[in-house]
Amino acid sequence: MDAKSIAATLFAFAAVPACAAETWTGIAYLAGDGAPAYRETHYLTGDARLVVYACPDGRPFARKTIAVGANPQAPDFSMLDARWGYREGVRGDDGAREVFVQRTPDQAEKSAPLDLPADGVVDAGFDAYVHRHWDALARGDALRFAFLVPSKRTFYAFDLRRVDAESSARELTLRLALGAWYAFLTPHIDVTYDRHTRRLLRFAGLSNIRDAKLKNLDVRIEFPQVPVTATAEQVESARRVALATSCAKPGR
Repeated sequence: MDAKSIAATLFAFAAVPACAAETWTGIAYLAGDGAPAYRETHYLTGDARLVVYACPDGRPFARKTIAVGANPQAPDFSMLDARWGYREGVRGDDGAREVFVQRTPDQAEKSAPLDLPADGVVDAGFDAYVHRHWDALARGDALRFAFLVPSKRTFYAFDLRRVDAESSARELTLRLALGAWYAFLTPHIDVTYDRHTRRLLRFAGLSNIRDAKLKNLDVRIEFPQVPVTATAEQVESARRVALATSCAKPGR
C-alpha cells in the first residue's frame, strides 16, 4: 500500500455557504523551498463546485467538477490533470456508483463499485463532515471516519482531531492522519479554519496535484481572501477553458 497516496487524496477544502455563485482562490507553495507550485480557483454555484488549477504563470492545467447530490459528504466528482492525463473520480447514481482512476492516457482505466460506509466521506465532502461535527472537533474530540482513496478505489479509516491551543480565539487547526497501526508511515495533513466564519484559511500536506512522476506534491496552500461573487460568464469560462499540457519551469 502506498501510504502517501492515501493521505494525498485530501484536497484543499474551502468552506462557504451554498448560496449565490461565489469564487475564491488558494495559492499553493512547495513545502520544501516555498516556491509557488500552482493556484486553485474554486467556483460554487448551488450544489455544484468547479475547481480550476493553474500554473504559476496563470495557465490552467487541471479541472475538477463536484456534484453534491443527496449526500453532501459523498459527492460525485471528476478530476483531470491535462499535463499527465491523470483522471480520477466517482460517478453513477445512487443505485450503481463507482470510483475510477486512470493514471495516464495509455493505461487502462480502473474502476470498482462504490461501497459507501456509514458516515463515509468522498473528496470535498470533507467540508460537510467538518461542519457537521464542528462542535465536537472544536472542543477537542477525536473522530474517526472512512475516507475514499480513489487511487486505491477503496475507503480507509482516518482520525481527525484539533491540534491547536483551545484558547486560540481566531483559528481552529485540525490534523488528519491515517487511523491504523501504520499511521506513522503516513504524513499527516493539517487544515486551519476561521473559528467564526468556518472558512478554510490554510492547508498543509500532500496535495491531489501530482508531479511528472505522478507523486503527490507536498504543499502549503493559503486562502488569503474571502469568497466574492462570481458571474455566470466567469463560471462558464472556467468550465470551458482549454487546459495546458505543461507548466513552464521556474525562471523561464
